[in-house]
Amino acid sequence: MVLFFTTTLIVSIVGLMLLLSVKQWELRTGAVLGGRVRAPVGNFFHTALLWIERILPTLTRVFLRRAFRASVAFVHRASAWGVLWAEWTLERVLHVLRKTTSVRHGVGEASVFLREVAEHKRKLLKEGHAARAKVPVRE
Repeated sequence: MVLFFTTTLIVSIVGLMLLLSVKQWELRTGAVLGGRVRAPVGNFFHTALLWIERILPTLTRVFLRRAFRASVAFVHRASAWGVLWAEWTLERVLHVLRKTTSVRHGVGEASVFLREVAEHKRKLLKEGHAARAKVPVRE
């Protein structure tokens, strides 16, 4: 790790010495190194920095907003479909329960046993009503 930092430091020092040497030469001779290329290179880097500093962050922000809105809409629709599916399933279950628990009316007459049970029930109900009618109500 120390070797990497030492190498980086040495390369930086050599680069700075080279830049200072070139600048000293330009000031002594009056010539400009790469004079014809400086304007196009400056324009290129200006455009690149404009994209990096302004345009890409704006595009990213717009994209993230749209993605967030789309995900909210997706969750909303998925929830609605889930509720509809649950409702449909409950309706099917209710339909099956109604079908299985409904009273099936048989064709023909009831058996002797069932008629006796019905008669006994009617008799008990009549006795219960008569007994309730005879009991005085306290206030």
